[in-house]
Amino acid sequence: MALNDPIDLYCERLHEGLWAEPLNALTNLAFFLAAAGAYVLWKREGKGDTYILILIWLAVLVGIGSTLFHTFATRWGLFADSIPIAIFVVALFIYTLRRFLGQSAPATIGWIVVFLGIAALLPRLLPSGFLNNSGFYFPVLGALIVFGALLRMKGGEQRWIGGAYLSGAALFMLSLSFRIVDPSVCAQFPLGTHFLWHCLNGALIFLMLWTVIKAKTPLQGG
Repeated sequence: MALNDPIDLYCERLHEGLWAEPLNALTNLAFFLAAAGAYVLWKREGKGDTYILILIWLAVLVGIGSTLFHTFATRWGLFADSIPIAIFVVALFIYTLRRFLGQSAPATIGWIVVFLGIAALLPRLLPSGFLNNSGFYFPVLGALIVFGALLRMKGGEQRWIGGAYLSGAALFMLSLSFRIVDPSVCAQFPLGTHFLWHCLNGALIFLMLWTVIKAKTPLQGG
């Protein structure tokens, strides 16, 4: 398939025009608002942590990529949407492993490779179209739960950080449910529910950025 081939994945899109998903496109504003709110907080409390600033800019790229996809709905737009999401997730998990869980650089690389391997393999093991092709996101949800549980068990400063990650997992579970059911509600609700995936994921990104900015844990591991 060519990169300019149109893709129709969501209820709201009824034709191949540029503005065929206005609600899905406009609700990407949630990602830009999350990044803007996090930037204001970072300027006040981020203590110049450059890595967190990179995470904030990656959140902006998530918003740009998703807007492009829901505006143009082409194969290249799908790549523009999915690649920034994957980079943001990996960058956040690297920060989590190094800063909060005290993993060394080699161990962090190893865990990220394992995560990426699972994320790449799982969608291929699931039936085609399973739960609206959400297979990539299940390892993300699992990682948030594992990180949250491990941080809670560490106690001290990490205890509330773990609680924030578990809250993020619950929020992501809810947003994922709206992504999954979108094709099933088209007849009853033509706008679909994918726009709620955007809104809730914007809230999730802000929660994660708020957590890493508020945490005072110094870098651990070698």
